Amino acid sequence: MLSVEKLSIQSDEVNLLSPISFELKPGKIMGVIGASGSGKSLLASAILGDIPKGFSRGGKVTFSTEGLANSDDSFASVASVALAAQSATVLDPLRTVLTQLLRRVKLTTQRKAESTQSALLKTTLNTQSQYTQLINRQIARCYPHQLSGGMAKKALLAQASWQQTDYILADEPCCGLDSQSAQDIYAHLSYLAKQETRGVLVISHNLKQLLSVADEILVLQEGQLVERTTPDKILSGMSHPYTQALWQAIPANWHKEKVKYAEIA
Repeated sequence: MLSVEKLSIQSDEVNLLSPISFELKPGKIMGVIGASGSGKSLLASAILGDIPKGFSRGGKVTFSTEGLANSDDSFASVASVALAAQSATVLDPLRTVLTQLLRRVKLTTQRKAESTQSALLKTTLNTQSQYTQLINRQIARCYPHQLSGGMAKKALLAQASWQQTDYILADEPCCGLDSQSAQDIYAHLSYLAKQETRGVLVISHNLKQLLSVADEILVLQEGQLVERTTPDKILSGMSHPYTQALWQAIPANWHKEKVKYAEIA
């Protein structure tokens, strides 16, 4: 289980992230929502120990798997958490997607590498598997500058998935994508949690589709945790007013009778 206890980012004058606590169990998907600038990506960075210059991190991040407990200081060495970054700028511009995936595989343990290698070979051969929703021959042979927005998002998620870590942090995995592409990515995230029993933390503005796969939702506002809720409570209107405002902000949820139309001269 991934356990976050009073995690914060602060300096002498500013609190970017107020103390936040939660647990993420294997096989579960936790969504993180909030307006832009609410601290969602900062939360993922803090979990990984990556904080802005001039700030310090407070609190504690621990995980346990197969009876083995580890503190946040050992995260990097045991490679238990992988980040599906928001921007394709993290990709090496001089390597193809396939080359970068294979390089990530080599950084894992031999046992996990063999499992990942098998899945990757299936993908490159275009055999039918869940992983073909992310990477096919076309994407695998591309350099980063040749990727469209949707292809880049799939490459970034694949890079995190093939590391075979116990937990995956997906930062805006569907931002800017069409509905079908977003659905494919959320289907893969669900597969990672339900079929491969990984813990998945999804940061997203795509609240409608996130609610269809998440088990729990963290709601952030200006660096503070507003509430920890569930999709059912949001859909039934039983959540915090700020959370409900985020839900009602989705155009599909606008009530036409409450919308004032401008008069056309």
